[in-house]
Amino acid sequence: MYVAACLCVVAGCAGVSPTAHGLVDIAPGVEDPLGLVYLGNGGWIISHGPDTVLTGPLFSNPGAVHAAVLSIRSDTAEVDRYMSPYDLAGAKAILVGHAHYDHLMDVPRTAVIHAPSARIVASRTAANLLGGWSGVADRVDLAEEYAGDQERPGRWMAYGGVRIMPLRSHHGPHYASYTLYPGTVERPRADEPTWATEWVDGETYAFLIDFLGAAGAVEFRVFYQDAVAEPPYGFAPDALIAERAVDVAILVPSTFEQVPWHPEALIDNLRPRYVLLGHWEDFFSPVSEPMKPSPMTDHAEFDRRLRRVFGGDWWRPARWTEFRFGPG
Repeated sequence: MYVAACLCVVAGCAGVSPTAHGLVDIAPGVEDPLGLVYLGNGGWIISHGPDTVLTGPLFSNPGAVHAAVLSIRSDTAEVDRYMSPYDLAGAKAILVGHAHYDHLMDVPRTAVIHAPSARIVASRTAANLLGGWSGVADRVDLAEEYAGDQERPGRWMAYGGVRIMPLRSHHGPHYASYTLYPGTVERPRADEPTWATEWVDGETYAFLIDFLGAAGAVEFRVFYQDAVAEPPYGFAPDALIAERAVDVAILVPSTFEQVPWHPEALIDNLRPRYVLLGHWEDFFSPVSEPMKPSPMTDHAEFDRRLRRVFGGDWWRPARWTEFRFGPG
């Protein structure tokens, strides 16, 4: 697995800088840690032992003007360039929380070439957007059939030694109470979407991801969201969290100002040991360029509010940062 040249070993003390590069090892000497790699935007590789889960990556990154007025499509060469360093042949699932192009457009190439065994856990809209053209529509497992919420646990989707529970969520506004590209797709598409406006959000989900031990007990629990949502959308079931809180919560800071009590409400719901921030950067810039924060968000204010309610360690990772966490 690719590891950036910079090595950062962190002992787990509170107050560590949220900026992360290279390797952040909170489990030195642990034989079988929980591992995560940030791929940028909403993309992560999450693994424990032989079980690996991906979340929808984006490497194509059309510029803002391009995405607004020109046709777009997956840059398969870029997907291959950046996914090839990772051995994902045995990956169990690819999680897609909503169907905007920055979360779904690069999934077909990823699934066909780099994660050929992975099921795609997504909404009915995502499945219909993938339709007959993508070659992966028959690999989609519909999240809605298993989804839970804060009051009612859903059903677990089992993939070897990992189980996944979709959580009913919502895509918060991008600005001024307006959400870009809303809508659903009711029938499978025969052709590939060619405009950003065709990649509508559809039904939105967050996910609980449990990595299980040999006896079936939960060894690590991860929460993942790829869109800011108004509470209690995206919450994990209180009954499950009472039994086992979250080890690592992956939260989205971008456009957090558009919904109330984010991240405070999720911290209260999930009780995480660690927090990682994804989808924080300006994804209109090519992957080859240095990352910069999304201009639509006051990141300093998000940091202040997160620190106010969360006393543990948290990071805003650069692309390719690798994390290792030990059991709690």
